[in-house]
Amino acid sequence: MRLNTASPIPLYRQLADRLLAAIDAGTYEVNSKIPSEHELAQAFSIGRPTVRQATDLLVRRGRLERRRGSGTFVKPSSPTIDVLSLAGTSAAFQNSEFSADIELMSGAVLGDDNCYTVQRRVVVEGEPVLLETLRFDADVFTQLDTQNLENRSLSTLVKEVYFLEPLSADQRFSVTLANTAISKALNVTRNTPLLHVHRALNFPNQPNALNADIVCRTDRFDFSQTLHPTQPA
Repeated sequence: MRLNTASPIPLYRQLADRLLAAIDAGTYEVNSKIPSEHELAQAFSIGRPTVRQATDLLVRRGRLERRRGSGTFVKPSSPTIDVLSLAGTSAAFQNSEFSADIELMSGAVLGDDNCYTVQRRVVVEGEPVLLETLRFDADVFTQLDTQNLENRSLSTLVKEVYFLEPLSADQRFSVTLANTAISKALNVTRNTPLLHVHRALNFPNQPNALNADIVCRTDRFDFSQTLHPTQPA
């Protein structure tokens, strides 16, 4: 069980990877206690500070939790929603194990920037978890304000009504603090840190025709993104 001291990978990272593999394999089950720092240090012939670095890393990743006076335990993994894919928010929740209601906060409103703005909220088990504000280029998505947007997949609407499918998306990620409007919509206190994603969708001959600002609570779900390798020409 010795670690590779000749490897450029730090010993604490090697140990963290070993522990993570054991968790994923079910050797350490959810809510079970992992060996103590002393036991791990002896098993891998390393110092306890190195063990602490490894377990600290997995605590930060949300895979372990420390219980005062009891030890370190395997933490239940957060549910993951692939909400950042081109398929859109509705499809992400439909493809997950969770039943979500997508509430229309405001319908398509044409602004001075010649964009229709739509705001929606995702609610899971009565708790709001995501707020998205979408801006549609009015020259591309003509008469969007005449469409029924209630309980409707917007990605499906774009495909079936406007005969468009996105080719690519540009996304930026940041942390934002909840303002008054967001805190009310997501049922969090002001200045709560939230994941903020800005997405610009590019359509054939229509780059940047749909923009979305997505604000996510990360206390209940991990929001993921599936990446696919580039296909050879």
